[in-house]
Amino acid sequence: MSSPIIMEFSKVKKEYPEFQGVYNDTLANAVSQVQAAWGLSNGGLIPGANQFGVAGIRPRFVQLGTVAGKGETWNRNLATVGWQDVINNNVIEDVYIGVLGFVLPNVSQRVASVRLEAGKQKFPVINLEGEIDIMEQPAVIFEKGIIVPEEEPILLRVNAVTKGYNVIKPLGFALAKSKVLISETPT
Repeated sequence: MSSPIIMEFSKVKKEYPEFQGVYNDTLANAVSQVQAAWGLSNGGLIPGANQFGVAGIRPRFVQLGTVAGKGETWNRNLATVGWQDVINNNVIEDVYIGVLGFVLPNVSQRVASVRLEAGKQKFPVINLEGEIDIMEQPAVIFEKGIIVPEEEPILLRVNAVTKGYNVIKPLGFALAKSKVLISETPT
């Protein structure tokens, strides 16, 4: 991964049009990997029984489950000041994830820096302090997407400067077997 780009989420499309190419390249690479692994064809948004589909990254795809009975949410309780895990699980079976960055859509940010590990890859700490203080919805955009296959670990750690709830949402996509995409249970 080269240096990430930190910018206002609402300006990504206009000020970093290369993001669409990063998305397309990562998606094409992930589709090839999934077709080779599963022997299924791409059904897009509405996959059939013998196809896989494309969706956003859902909390249950990385086994986050629910928060206070509110269903699937990226709203995480940063219970202490300092480093803590936001995601520290494996991607569930029958899902591949393409990570292109993440967005912190809270107006009041509690995060000074982040660290990501995906599969066997460990990425440098990204310092956000100062950069995101002037943004309403800061986004960290990668110049090259990361693919995390099924049952591989993903770790996202944040250095919280204050306690409280904060949304930290991965940007990207998930490729999943149709049975996973239509399931309403948080497995």
